[in-house]
Amino acid sequence: MSSSGINVEENLNRLDEFHISAHLHLKSARVLTPHGTLVDLFTSDEADPSMEIMRQMLEPYLRRARFYYASLIKHFEYDSPFISALVERWHPETHTFHLLWGKCTVTLEDVAMQLGLPIDGELVSSTLRSWSKFHQKDIWQWCEELLGEVLDGHVGTTKFNIKLKWLRSRLQQMPLDSPKDAIIQYARCYILYLLGGILLPDKANNTVHIRYLPLLANYNAISTYSWGSAILCWLYRAMCLATDYNMEGMAGCHTLLMSWIYYRLPFWAPEVTSPYNFPLATRWAGKKGKNDYAEQRLLRHRLRLDNLKVDEFMWMSYMDAHIMSRVLGGFLGAPHGDFYTAVMPLILFWWIEIVNIDRVMRQFGGKQGLPNPPLNIDSFHGQSARNDDGWCPIRLQTWFEVWAN
Repeated sequence: MSSSGINVEENLNRLDEFHISAHLHLKSARVLTPHGTLVDLFTSDEADPSMEIMRQMLEPYLRRARFYYASLIKHFEYDSPFISALVERWHPETHTFHLLWGKCTVTLEDVAMQLGLPIDGELVSSTLRSWSKFHQKDIWQWCEELLGEVLDGHVGTTKFNIKLKWLRSRLQQMPLDSPKDAIIQYARCYILYLLGGILLPDKANNTVHIRYLPLLANYNAISTYSWGSAILCWLYRAMCLATDYNMEGMAGCHTLLMSWIYYRLPFWAPEVTSPYNFPLATRWAGKKGKNDYAEQRLLRHRLRLDNLKVDEFMWMSYMDAHIMSRVLGGFLGAPHGDFYTAVMPLILFWWIEIVNIDRVMRQFGGKQGLPNPPLNIDSFHGQSARNDDGWCPIRLQTWFEVWAN
């Protein structure tokens, strides 16, 4: 399978040359640029109940698309120094954090529990830019059809991003007497806002790429995609890129990563008195991160991670009875449960990452044995998608078959 870029790799240190941990003598205090936070769309106001009415109007359609639980996650500020310290321990070769006593990672179980999104189903993939070729439609004309409006000056151009500010403004002006077809258009706007603002953000975190729009065209099919695996793929890729000592920012779902940190290392979490709710990331709504004196905090975090004891890490963090009582049954058993412990490729359009569960068996109550050599996907990481005009499921057919099996 090496002709497809798939082969096992025995050298687990081959990327050390560019890893930030090997350059701390030059960049001793690299703190990744703080990530933006999602602004709540429908802030309740007793004097103006219209926002709550809009939320209620969209709820059935968000449930139908399986994005309702993700829409419940309100923003909280991220601890950039801690994320930076953790990324210093991320190994792109295995997609695991390396601590003194072993390895751990963010898994599909974490995605399902923290964000409440489906991890089973069809892969989030199609084409990155050749919409007229494969869909016989200009992407911006399609945008007007699917969202009810198009951004000024975008039709016929090669602009491929929608500003989150534009989506937010459009949603907050939704007429309360909107017919069903129009509400579906607004629901697509909301899903794009979630994708670009919190679930699949880029480093700038102020736009969403238009590549997701064709996947929202058939509204009944939105729920059939594995949005959860796409989010984990993007987070893995973002952390792999952020290990490069030249990088100053990081894309990916910081909400997932920070909430994972708080549940796995509860002594680091903010103090909260509210009961557990699903999805679990809602627990930290409105909490403030401590990014003052970022460089000093980074150094303290490094020292704390270096002295972290194995019993301080919550290997089975979701087994608490109070948490289990809040998790929906569908996220505990098949098909979700079957995915949690499988080694598999994570695919988002043409990006590929591997979730190496066999290296973190203690997170599932298993005894950690000798893992298999991980797959080497460096050849894919070295490719640029900037000018790609292909159909990703065909280009990555071998990987799609692995996912399907």
